[in-house]
Amino acid sequence: MVRSFPSDGWSALPTRFGFWPENPTTAGVVSSRVFSARLPEVCRQVHDKQPFGMFKGENGMNYTFSTFLIEAILIIFFIKIVYVLLRPLRQPRIVCEIIGGMMIGPSMLGRNRNFNYYLFPPIANYICANIGLMGFFYFFFLTAAKTDVAEIFKAPRKHKYIAAVSVLVPIACVGSTGAALKHKMDIRLQKPSSIGGVTFALGFTSFPVIYTVLRDMNLLNSEIGKFAMSVTLLGDMVGVYVLVLFEAMAQADGGGGAYSVIWFLISAAIMAACLLLVVKRSFEWIVAKTPEGGLVNQNYIVNILMGVLVSCFLTDMFGMAIAVGPIWLGLVVPHGPPLGSTLAIRSETFVNEFLMPFSFALVGQKTNVNLISKETWPKQISPLIYMSIVGFVTKFVSSTGAALFFKVPTRDSLTLGLMMNLRGQIDILLYLHWIDKQMVGLPGYSVMVLYAIVVTGVTAPLISFLYDPTRPYRSSKRRTIQHTPQNTETGLVLAVTDHDTFSGLITFLDFAYPTKTSPFSVFAIQLVELEGRAQPLFIAHDKKREEEYEEEEEPAERMGSRRVDQVQSAFKLYQEKRSECVTMHAYTAHASKHNMYQNICELALTKKTAFILLPYQKERLQDAALTELRDSGMLSVNADVLAHTPCSVCIYYEKGRLKNAMVRSSMDPQHTTNSSHMRQEMYRFVVLFLGGADNREALHLADRMTENPFINLTVIRFLAHNHEGEDEREKKLDDGVVTWFWVKNESNARVSYKEVVVKNGAETLAAIQAMNVNDYDLWITGRREGINPKILEGLSTWSEDHQLGVIGDTVAGSVFASEGSVLVVQQQVRNQMGGDGFLNGKFDYKKLVSPWSHSHN
Repeated sequence: MVRSFPSDGWSALPTRFGFWPENPTTAGVVSSRVFSARLPEVCRQVHDKQPFGMFKGENGMNYTFSTFLIEAILIIFFIKIVYVLLRPLRQPRIVCEIIGGMMIGPSMLGRNRNFNYYLFPPIANYICANIGLMGFFYFFFLTAAKTDVAEIFKAPRKHKYIAAVSVLVPIACVGSTGAALKHKMDIRLQKPSSIGGVTFALGFTSFPVIYTVLRDMNLLNSEIGKFAMSVTLLGDMVGVYVLVLFEAMAQADGGGGAYSVIWFLISAAIMAACLLLVVKRSFEWIVAKTPEGGLVNQNYIVNILMGVLVSCFLTDMFGMAIAVGPIWLGLVVPHGPPLGSTLAIRSETFVNEFLMPFSFALVGQKTNVNLISKETWPKQISPLIYMSIVGFVTKFVSSTGAALFFKVPTRDSLTLGLMMNLRGQIDILLYLHWIDKQMVGLPGYSVMVLYAIVVTGVTAPLISFLYDPTRPYRSSKRRTIQHTPQNTETGLVLAVTDHDTFSGLITFLDFAYPTKTSPFSVFAIQLVELEGRAQPLFIAHDKKREEEYEEEEEPAERMGSRRVDQVQSAFKLYQEKRSECVTMHAYTAHASKHNMYQNICELALTKKTAFILLPYQKERLQDAALTELRDSGMLSVNADVLAHTPCSVCIYYEKGRLKNAMVRSSMDPQHTTNSSHMRQEMYRFVVLFLGGADNREALHLADRMTENPFINLTVIRFLAHNHEGEDEREKKLDDGVVTWFWVKNESNARVSYKEVVVKNGAETLAAIQAMNVNDYDLWITGRREGINPKILEGLSTWSEDHQLGVIGDTVAGSVFASEGSVLVVQQQVRNQMGGDGFLNGKFDYKKLVSPWSHSHN
């Protein structure tokens, strides 16, 4: 059977088909690309699959489907193994995937003749290449579907200026370099469309590339990450249309003349109009038809994914870059829930984990470092290298300089300059497009792939070194409950995920007893997982801007925002009920679970709050069974907040009688506007004071609760036998706080103080267990800082949950069998480093222009 397969002339070595290497009786020699740019028709015998063929002497690699299966296994295996090996070096996923794809290509294992013959013959490579192209198309579609084009109009003016400078300067410099080297270039690279295409690729930074790399580095929600995405989005939207212009130039260079250019532009305009007027309205109709909080119907999703292939066909038929169709289609998809999120949920894993490895296998099979030689250096390689170096340097300098001009901190400006040079999926597909358009040869393509690997592989670790996303949250100022003056407003950040967690934290706030003379300023932030959109979203529900925000929202965004209405209504209701003693500021943060802590810490730092209040993310079932439910994503949020907080942190675990407690101190006329009297019961709270900064902070918080007339408070101080293991400095600080507390509350009959002397952790645990008979409603303790290790000796091995500390985890555990809720406090860990230095400071360009300008002041 004779079949003809398309060829791009990439085979590195002469290869024989239709025979086994040991018995070359029916030879069909295929020339390598070095000697021939075209492959002839290949004859290959197609065998019928028989059961138990291997036991009858059959070789499974004779069958195309078996060959394809082993190729798929090897491709995914090599990419995953490279990822595992390079991840400790802080390499982004894109670098690992390109190198993994190169391993099966002619640069590495593909150099072996038998490896090519048995595992990667052209009959199966053709299938892999087309699957790889589909992977690129669906990746660009899904990334574009997450992109909010409206952010372009909301971007600050300085972002637009920086985007313009970071694009125009490299384009001008690279274009000038290309024009100067034109006489030294290969005849294919000398074309105006070829030089323009290379200039465009090196001048622009793609938003999907920045998004994927920053996502891998957990920098999406960081300040510089949002800055970089905003800048690249502005440039990317212009870049898509500039690419169309270069494609039009290529139509003219191809011999079609002005006639073909005109029809090309008309076709592109018709397609864009169809997407905006027909397809976009169809998507909006699908959103409107989807039930609130549900996923889009599977039939619609299948039709949309089929539409990606249709867009690819149309753009390819018009002569445009084939990736333009999926990108344009993705941009008209309403981002976020329900359509954008459903597309991501239903297809993102399959695309990223199965289709994309074939994409990088396609890249690797066409990359051949052996073609970089003295023969190809002068005309094919050196011009591209010089243009790439000029593009990297000018883009870094222009981006960094523009950011410094607008007073962006120096370290952040340098980081932004590096981010603007990241290369990824769109760049790789452009390089493949150059081969199809015969703009460059395979040697030039191989050099550009190596350029992408080197630049991204070196830049990503430098970004990690220069920019620490937790650095902005560190503060050297005291932001604690202990150091908040009495009878002043106390600021706190309250982080919730749903209505249930909010109701529990509100119960605790009522116990903390805000009053007119000592009010609370609450910054309540609802955390919503980022779904179906690339850019994180932070909404401030300010009363003055609420109506404007609702008017500006798109229909799809209004559909998605209904999910948070219940929590926002609860925020508003609590504000109305506590208007005299509580000021509530409501926010909503859409972010990935790995980045939610950044919203919390940034809000606490900006608003100068004394503490952050978090719900404990581990709940018992209502039947009090030993089985427990966990929210793994929010568990990581709590851990990250504890590690990077700019102030104190309180974690509240609500259970027992307080779970449904309606403690609203309505009998206090200055606590509420409601004059009605409700029957209240007394609640018993206990402070387990083990010493150290965290326990001193817990005692100060408990001191606020002593003002509540419905609370009896007991303070138990644990002391080590014979003062073993005590730190003199911590001991003096503990004595001072305890003395202050007792003097202040000595005449308060609802407050009692006791001391317990223990020798080790076992006695500490026994003493706490003995207190359980008093049926306390709330256990308050410090998390860990400064506690005498002798008191906890032997208990650390029993602690399973580090977010509550050893004592908190012990009291909250099911073995302890307490119905009382638990409050664990961690005091702010101050940043002791003095001065930010040059890299953390702001660069004043006036000092550079005129060093003597400040000497006359």
